[in-house]
Amino acid sequence: MVAFINDFFANADDIIKVGGLLLVLIMIYIETAVFLGIVLPGGDYMLFATGVFCGSDFFNLSLVIVLLLIICASVSGDTTGYFQGRWIGKKLFMKGNSRVFKHEYLIRSNQFYKKYKAWAFILGRFIPIIRTFLPMLAGASGIHFKRFLLYDTLGGIIWVCCIVSVGYFFGKEFPDMINNMVYVLIAIVVLASLVILKLLAHKK
Repeated sequence: MVAFINDFFANADDIIKVGGLLLVLIMIYIETAVFLGIVLPGGDYMLFATGVFCGSDFFNLSLVIVLLLIICASVSGDTTGYFQGRWIGKKLFMKGNSRVFKHEYLIRSNQFYKKYKAWAFILGRFIPIIRTFLPMLAGASGIHFKRFLLYDTLGGIIWVCCIVSVGYFFGKEFPDMINNMVYVLIAIVVLASLVILKLLAHKK
């Protein structure tokens, strides 16, 4: 099982090594713009790996520049998803299941959005399926664009800064950790999940 997890997440490392930061930005953008997050739920790990590579001077760019670029890519992808939702509207809820799209994903995201409102854009960033559908649902539900952009940007800043910065710390302080990033990521995901679950339970 550990070998399978290592092989799966190693793809993110290879993408970053071969395509560099530009390819990372493209993939972060299309995760929500064209629903890549349904097929490749590795956005969190890609951010973490990007931080590690940045910390080990692979990109030869400052952390601030990397953070700003990824935040822009993320918010741009979500904005594209938002306007798709505005265009499709209620037709989105009539879409049937396919090999990739599952209607239950949409229902789950819609319930999450209705329940947590502004908090959904922050907490939902750390949940792959919710992160993928939330922008489109915001557009379909008619939320004002300025309000959406404010909430989404806040969520994007918190999501990107938290995960990339942790990766940067490990890349800077423990350069050899790059060969065992998956174990660190699992620990981060577990801790982050506990915090999110606690927040969700508190708001019930």
